[in-house]
Amino acid sequence: MNNPYLKKYQQSYQQAQVETAPREQILLMLYDGAVKFLLLAKQGFKEKNIEKIHNNIVRAQSIITEFQATLDMENGGKFAQTLFSLYEYLNRKLIDANIKKREDYLDEVIRHISGLRDTWKEAIQKFKASGGVLDSNQMDRYSSSKTDDEDEDEYDEDENDGDDGEYA
Repeated sequence: MNNPYLKKYQQSYQQAQVETAPREQILLMLYDGAVKFLLLAKQGFKEKNIEKIHNNIVRAQSIITEFQATLDMENGGKFAQTLFSLYEYLNRKLIDANIKKREDYLDEVIRHISGLRDTWKEAIQKFKASGGVLDSNQMDRYSSSKTDDEDEDEYDEDENDGDDGEYA
């Protein structure tokens, strides 16, 4: 059922949610949106719907590009630089997924985006619980303790695996 009045109401409601949400909630909503679009692109693979794959990958890329653009590179230190590099890698993966029609690339990006979302959510909860205010220095200290032990070089790997990922 395509009720245009209901659709317009839903859009207005969603816009109001975003406009009134705290910044940290918007951040989490954007991560959720990126995952949602990538899951829709994966659904496009199952349906062999190239337009659905492309459109949803591009929507996820727009979110990742926005994350990159809003990083405070001047004050964010190593944390901002690391996030920028990771976002750059994820965007390259999505470009390759779109061009080569490689669904497995989407799985990798979903895994990274979900991990980032979970890390931000945990950091937000910890700082709110301690009565603190989120700033880049606190996030830098928090994230470096979370990422130093993880495989941070994973996004520097060679992407030319020789597989053109032909779409069957």
